[in-house]
Amino acid sequence: MATETWTPSRRIQAAAVAEHERVERELKRLDLRERELAAELAAVQAARAELEQQRHALNHFAHKHEPSPGRQGVGRRLRALQEPEIAALNGTTVLKGASIRETAVRVLAAKHEPESPVHYRDWFELLTAQGFISGGKDPLATFLTQISRSPVVKRTTTAGVYVLDHEFVTRARQRLANLAAELSETQQLPPNASVEQIAATRERRARSTTEMHETERQLHEALRSLSDATD
Repeated sequence: MATETWTPSRRIQAAAVAEHERVERELKRLDLRERELAAELAAVQAARAELEQQRHALNHFAHKHEPSPGRQGVGRRLRALQEPEIAALNGTTVLKGASIRETAVRVLAAKHEPESPVHYRDWFELLTAQGFISGGKDPLATFLTQISRSPVVKRTTTAGVYVLDHEFVTRARQRLANLAAELSETQQLPPNASVEQIAATRERRARSTTEMHETERQLHEALRSLSDATD
């Protein structure tokens, strides 16, 4: 007995081809979405790891100290950090990115004379003595790169010697106030302003806005670096 074979019609074949193409497109879309989600997850995990490191570092400094009357300078209030708590650090905390310079500033500010110049090698030894180490293949080079980026660290005229800039917070706040005033002025254009005036005002507003964002970022980092020593 002969076996009958079934051949789909052209309409069915066309429908199958169309459905196959639809499935392929959907699979490609899902593959792309899967990669996007994987990238987002990796970013979240990296951000979480960074915050965990910062929290671990900050836990060493999150303590109460005796309040003093009146408004104190940054250096004096940071010197209130208790030496026994610093000496009690155990193990080594590996720091990365901004946490290197922020922790380094806290450690230096906890010295008896935080306003004194310090060579970066001595500063690095002070950091490692408190149980911290900068990540990277060359921890010392990484440390030097990071402290150079801190808004509250200044170079001195001596090579390799730095000093904390305790006045940065005050200057940054004043600069933000000035920029806010400048932005307010750019909103007040005369009704008959020319195209050139409008363009110049927009450019000025863009520059002021960019500088304000950068100054705010630096101020926030300075406040984190100086911890609770700055109101």
